[in-house]
Amino acid sequence: MKVLVTGATGHSGRHVVAGLTRADVRVLVRDPTKAPKGVDVAVGDIRDPGEAADNVDAVYLLWPFFSAEGIEQAVKPFKGKKIVYLSAMSAEDGGVWGDVEAAIRAVTDDWTFLRVTGLATNTLGWAQQARSGVVKGPYGQAKRSLVHERDVADMAVKALTEDHRRQIYLVTGPEALSQADQAKIIGEALKTPVRWEEQPEEQAKTQLAQQLGEEFATAALAHWASLVDDPEPVSLDVATVTGHPARPFEEWAREHFS
Repeated sequence: MKVLVTGATGHSGRHVVAGLTRADVRVLVRDPTKAPKGVDVAVGDIRDPGEAADNVDAVYLLWPFFSAEGIEQAVKPFKGKKIVYLSAMSAEDGGVWGDVEAAIRAVTDDWTFLRVTGLATNTLGWAQQARSGVVKGPYGQAKRSLVHERDVADMAVKALTEDHRRQIYLVTGPEALSQADQAKIIGEALKTPVRWEEQPEEQAKTQLAQQLGEEFATAALAHWASLVDDPEPVSLDVATVTGHPARPFEEWAREHFS
């Protein structure tokens, strides 16, 4: 089978490419110099896949935008094909992830949605602070079940190469850890103590809004606040689909901060 991998230079996509050992792989990238070796390379943008979609049987889809504008045009070339989409748990409530899922359902019945609670790679944003010994952020006691990107990739490879038609999987780590504990674990990987320092919400909102926009920042902070008393769920879907347990945050931290 021929599989198109979008986001192939990113955190999960590069592992998807590596895991598709029995497929003919094509990648869609903006910068061909960063493309994985030994695969068919198409240069372009997922919003207009063009010839990258020609003759493929399946696609691993990332939609890295905060709006679903243009998604219908993006998925139209994959009508009737297998689409494995890296979604989010919040797709259940709509938003951009829900809108993308709806657009995919409209063009194919052979879809699989990998709804993640959160990617462990998001904590790479703390790297500079962690190396100084203090991570500042809001809601240090918010408990998240962050997932290793290799577990996401393992799920995607299974969905691309086996029959997981019309399946929705909740993709999580093996436990829900507070953000403060995550920072501590990163410190253990760095072999230097790292502590969490609570940041005022308004200050955090101002910083997030500059990066993500005010609407997304407001929603993110509200979600984190809710996780103090109601932690993100822990799912067994990684183990069920891949045959191995989800990798712990400690393993992820050692790989990225040692």
